Amino acid sequence: MTSDTLVMGSTPNESLWLQVHWVSPLMTLIFWIVSVSWGLSTTPSYRYLNTYNPTISEATSHPYQQDTISYPALCGACAAFWIVVVAAVEFSLKRHDVTNRLFYIRLANLSLGCLEAVLLSIAATNLIKFNVGYLRPNFAAMCQPVLKADNTYECTSPPSKFQAAMISFPSGHASTGATTGLYTTIYLLWTLYCRARPANISPKAMIWCRQTLFIPSLLPVFLAFTVAVTRVTDWKHHTIDITMGTLIGFFFACVTAFRVLSIVIASDNSL
Repeated sequence: MTSDTLVMGSTPNESLWLQVHWVSPLMTLIFWIVSVSWGLSTTPSYRYLNTYNPTISEATSHPYQQDTISYPALCGACAAFWIVVVAAVEFSLKRHDVTNRLFYIRLANLSLGCLEAVLLSIAATNLIKFNVGYLRPNFAAMCQPVLKADNTYECTSPPSKFQAAMISFPSGHASTGATTGLYTTIYLLWTLYCRARPANISPKAMIWCRQTLFIPSLLPVFLAFTVAVTRVTDWKHHTIDITMGTLIGFFFACVTAFRVLSIVIASDNSL
């Protein structure tokens, strides 16, 4: 077939809407919007707050600390990291017999896959957070509890403040970082060990690349682990929170990478 053969066996004259696999990411975006909108319109479950006793709850009595990395900063860093990595790899490996159209379609599909994985992770994490209502390690500092006449406790801080400390499980930082980190690592390892050797790289050089670039390919996952650990050292999450968040992120990274790389492999085989 010629280089104009499109993704998954489509024909050269088919619409761009068929070449770019946008339907699944769009469905995920809708799911994400619903999840976030629901979270903004509801309050966390009070199941843990109703049994809260600050005199015996050492796990929730840690001081308040500023985030080492805020969630918006993390999302921006994840987006920038992925864009830099995928652009650097794809431009360096671009085949001379592949049209610019197909090249940018590949970039779009790979990037939409990363975005889809992250949105799925955020949506699932958000749904679990508000349904569980697990208290953060710094909950006492955020709640500022006082003893009532009936020997129960109530928070004296504004609801918007202490309710933000009731969504500890699972960690959103951990799930978002793990999703981007593992998706990027899977992409790098697939490129390194599964893709055909580029014409501009000799067989000997390719052998050295595969031997020396394995550890660097794991860097995105290592960075995700580092972010997760800061959530514990910042007293924002318990160990179980970042563990569950990481597992959620890994799950969505794996299933989305499988879908996207299957498309890219089929495209490569058709050239």
